[in-house]
Amino acid sequence: MRFVLPKGRLLKPSIEFLGKAGVELDLPNGRELVSADGRVLLARAFDVPVYVEHGVEVGIAGSDVVLERGSDVFIPLELPFGKCRISVAVPGERKRYPEDMDGFRIATKYPRIARSYFDSIGVDVEVMKLHGSVELSVRTGIADAIVDIVETGQTLRENGLVEVAKVMDVSALLLVNRIAQKVLFDEINELVMKLRGVLDGGA
Repeated sequence: MRFVLPKGRLLKPSIEFLGKAGVELDLPNGRELVSADGRVLLARAFDVPVYVEHGVEVGIAGSDVVLERGSDVFIPLELPFGKCRISVAVPGERKRYPEDMDGFRIATKYPRIARSYFDSIGVDVEVMKLHGSVELSVRTGIADAIVDIVETGQTLRENGLVEVAKVMDVSALLLVNRIAQKVLFDEINELVMKLRGVLDGGA
């Protein structure tokens, strides 16, 4: 059974959580992306759900990424780390709330989530997808507001931005390939039960 894990902030807590359930994994060496035994793959966070959907048996990714990608994967567990939120933020000196953002240009790494949120409140905005630091878009005047991940709010404050609405809460999720769930039912079920035991304080 192979695991695809996200490079970045979720990698260490993912390994630690799996370890508590007795799942010991050898990570790839150096800059390699696949472990020597082939059991662990490291991928960009946004790509993890795609790998799981198309064949890797198990993965861990943030709920923000899973929703944005819209990947068809089985999600048996929400995990107790990676907690943060996606929020709407604007310059502190031009504070406006989402209901008053008709015609605004919104910069985000999450165009699907942003579009769905503004559609749900009946506000017509232009959504602009960026891959890097979306805070820069407001500072340079190419966007009026941003929709982005917020953990402590420090990055927003450093860029003169304030949160005006929460779009969704985010946490890490266990992802399972739908075919693997059937073909490897016993192994997948055993893994899920072990991880649930950790969640319930039984490990």
